[in-house]
Amino acid sequence: MGIDIVFRIAGIGILVAVACQLLKQTGRDDIAMLTALAGLVIVLTMVIGLIATLFGNVRSVFELY
Repeated sequence: MGIDIVFRIAGIGILVAVACQLLKQTGRDDIAMLTALAGLVIVLTMVIGLIATLFGNVRSVFELY
């Protein structure tokens, strides 16, 4: 799990940034904003999964069932 998730999030960020810049240069500002929003949603779903795993681990360590 370690550094792999950081590289995935960074890769998504780079791809979204490039796509947004290309779309803004072509005059498609509305699509650029939707692209940025889609990237944010993808990253948030990844992070929510990690937070759920963290809470599960904390619960099992402190036996809080």
